[in-house]
Amino acid sequence: MKFLKIGAFILLVYLLTSLVVPNVFEGESVFFVNSALWVGLIIATLLFSKRENTKIWQMNKIAFGIALTIAVFQIILPLYASFLMGFARNATVWTITTLARYFPSLLAPFLAIELSRAYLIQTTFKNRPSLALLLISLFCTLIIIPVSTYASLTTPILISKFLIQTFLPTLATSLLASYLSFLGGFPASFIYMAIPTLFSWFSPILPNVPWTAQSLMTVATTTIGFIILDNSAKPEATRVPRRTAQKEKDGFLQWTVIALIGLIVFWSSTGLLGFTPTIVASGSMVPTLRQGDLTFIASTPARTIGIGDIIQYRMSDMMVIHRVIDKYETGGTLWFITKGDANNVPDDPVSENQVTGKLILTIPQLGWISVNLKEMFVNTYTFLVTTLPQSLASVCTAANGLYAVTGLAVTSYGCLLLTYKDYRKEDKK
Repeated sequence: MKFLKIGAFILLVYLLTSLVVPNVFEGESVFFVNSALWVGLIIATLLFSKRENTKIWQMNKIAFGIALTIAVFQIILPLYASFLMGFARNATVWTITTLARYFPSLLAPFLAIELSRAYLIQTTFKNRPSLALLLISLFCTLIIIPVSTYASLTTPILISKFLIQTFLPTLATSLLASYLSFLGGFPASFIYMAIPTLFSWFSPILPNVPWTAQSLMTVATTTIGFIILDNSAKPEATRVPRRTAQKEKDGFLQWTVIALIGLIVFWSSTGLLGFTPTIVASGSMVPTLRQGDLTFIASTPARTIGIGDIIQYRMSDMMVIHRVIDKYETGGTLWFITKGDANNVPDDPVSENQVTGKLILTIPQLGWISVNLKEMFVNTYTFLVTTLPQSLASVCTAANGLYAVTGLAVTSYGCLLLTYKDYRKEDKK
């Protein structure tokens, strides 16, 4: 069987890079040998695909658009949650030297697994696609997780936590990637897996959310993506009238653009793009600024700020947006006198070190959308991680509760997988 041939090759490379190479080689040679082994798998997969004329490169534009959109939203949701739970600096700092040394050892296994997934999906169990989805997704999930993680599972509690925290979210992502590969070829599954992966590798700021919330968001995005994909990009969709198909493509293009705009907004919120969106929280600047207005503050050298400019500055534990009414320099430090347009008295002097930027743009009342979404997220998150667990704890022990949640999670993922099978049955009627 083709699955056994390439599957055995993948498993061999996985075991060699995990168990043999680290014990035989030392230092940077480990990364080099591991990269060489995975590159060998890439070459083998490409040769198998070419010899059997497998159409792994054939792209379905609708599936590709869905993959891109879901991948971006899979980044946006944790970023949005991080506004409430905090961000973390990426521990990896890339330089030209580190890229040359270590990036191939990250990229090679990623490409090898995704190419192998596409090849297996296109060649295995064509008459039983549900079984192929299950086996290939499970297989890819198992080899993505390091061997050291399996070795640490020494107690039932650790196993249950591993299932919820690591295995099931990874399996959900793998299922969606396999389905994307089935309907859209390698380009669709690659773009879906690559965007979040590259973001985690290179973004200087990463979401810092609890694993429970991260797992929940992964389940949500993959489930939504799976259902949208099945309704929009399955093979039968190619027989609908051209006008309807064009509308579907236009709709997914619009959602993709919206998702990308959302990602840019979140990046700007970190200040890395040179400006930061801020929601006006008080009426001290009425009528110029009102509560709920969305303002954009650009990083500006303090000495270029003039009288009449509206600036943002730090005052104890909060940010203030007021207008400059005067400025002076003393002891080599520039000081600003600010006042809210609706206030009767000026503020205390503000040093140039307190200034974060100058107002460059205002969008009236748009900030209320963010306020309401944050309140909804806080209420939902509080219920899921505090209220619901406390209720479960009142009726069962911690261990039994964890086992019960594990069972529920496994059931939900089973329903996710069977969704495809149910749709296929309906199509055959």
